[in-house]
Amino acid sequence: MKRINILLVEDEVLIRQGMRSLLEKEDFVKDIFEAGDASEFHSQLSLHSIDIILLDVKLPGVKGQELLNELSKKEDHPRVIAVTGLEGVELIINLLKCGVNGIVFKLDGYSEIVKTIKEVLVLGHYFQEKISDIIQANAHRWDHIPPISLSFQENELLRIIASGLTTKEIAAQLKMTEATTETYRTRLIKKLGVRNSAALLAYAYRNGIL
Repeated sequence: MKRINILLVEDEVLIRQGMRSLLEKEDFVKDIFEAGDASEFHSQLSLHSIDIILLDVKLPGVKGQELLNELSKKEDHPRVIAVTGLEGVELIINLLKCGVNGIVFKLDGYSEIVKTIKEVLVLGHYFQEKISDIIQANAHRWDHIPPISLSFQENELLRIIASGLTTKEIAAQLKMTEATTETYRTRLIKKLGVRNSAALLAYAYRNGIL
């Protein structure tokens, strides 16, 4: 196996340093570069030739999916393995739709990361059994799962709902009538395909929106 350059994209420095120290011991690793946000991500890609990106999907100020979408527009881009502590089905499906080459859950540990890197280098992609199960279970609704992309107003509404305020209090914060606030809440519930406000919050936490 040829030696490769890896870009670690992770905002938590301790996790990034720990990952780097482990990867540096692997005989297939040539150089390791680091990025903690979108600006550093783009800078490292412009300065270095990267073979594999290990991408944390929840970064400050930008979602991993947004970076994936940007990469997909380039003809020759590095292969990307998403590394996440989130297990929302909608998040996983949207990562797959963005063309990610592999997905590793942080709780699976370092050995799964190494296995995924090696498989992606050989096959071009690798998805462990739990990811394959998600694909199979959701094949019938694949095209109907919307991107996890909310407007500023929708994000604000979610944040305020999560704080436990009443509809009247939410309306006051958003400077809306109670009827308008309830309309926005209903639209958001419908957009994300959930049944009620509790399910709305669960969806948001599972998929890293909150």
